[in-house]
Amino acid sequence: MLTFIIPAYNEDQNIGLLLEKFSVLGIGAEEYHIFVIDDGSHDRTVEVVRSFENKLPITLISHQVNRGVGAVFRTGFENALKKTAPSDVIITMEADNTSDLGILPEMLAKVRSNSDLVLASCYARGGRIEGTNVWRKLLSWGANLILVLAFPIQGVKTYSSFYRAYNAGFLQKAMNTYKEQFIEQPGFVCMVEVLVKMDRINARITEVPLVLKINNRKGASKMRVWRTIRDYLEFIYKDIRNRRKSIQA
Repeated sequence: MLTFIIPAYNEDQNIGLLLEKFSVLGIGAEEYHIFVIDDGSHDRTVEVVRSFENKLPITLISHQVNRGVGAVFRTGFENALKKTAPSDVIITMEADNTSDLGILPEMLAKVRSNSDLVLASCYARGGRIEGTNVWRKLLSWGANLILVLAFPIQGVKTYSSFYRAYNAGFLQKAMNTYKEQFIEQPGFVCMVEVLVKMDRINARITEVPLVLKINNRKGASKMRVWRTIRDYLEFIYKDIRNRRKSIQA
C-alpha cells in the first residue's frame, strides 16, 4: 500500500497536472491512496482536487486558514498513519508538478529493501536542477551546503526536498519518539527538522538522483529563498543551544 501526501497552497495551475499523471499513468499494480492537504488556498485548488475524486482514490483535507508547511505535514502524517500498516510506504511530494514519478520505482525499491527514508535528491550524483537561472541555483546550493555542514548525514546531499519515501513503521516510531516535538518548525525548514530527527534515532537514509525541472511548475515558487535561509540559520542556532543545554543538564 502506498499513501501519498501532497501539500497544496494556491496550486490550481499545477495540482491538476500532477493528479492527471496519476490517472493516466497509474502506479502499476500498487494499491494507493492520495491525501491532498490544502493549506487555506484562496484560488481554485480545492475545486481542482475535488474534480478528481471520482477518478482517483483521493482524500482532500483543508485547513480553513493558512497554517504553514509544518502544520500541513503534521496533518498529513497523522491521517496517513491511520490508514497504513508498518510495512507500507508513505510518499510526500510537491504539488507544483516538479516531483518526477519516473523515479518512484527506484525509491520504492530502496525503502522496501534496506532504507527507512529515501530522498529524491537533485544534488546526488546524476541529479541536477534545470529551468532556473544561475543565481537561483547558487542560492539553493549555498543554503543546502549550510545544512550539510551543520547536520552531516552519511550519504545525504539534499536536506529540504519534499519528495521522499518513508517506511510507515519507522515514521510511526519517529512520531512516537518525539511526540508533539516531531515537527515544531512552521515553515519549509520543517523538512530539514524531520530529516535530522529521523537521523538521530538511527534511520537508514538513502537518496535517489532527481532531475528537478523547475520549468514544469506554473507560477512562482511559494518558497522565499532569503527568508528560508534565515529560518535555516535560526534552526541551526536553536539546535546547537538545545544540545548544549542537554549536555549541561
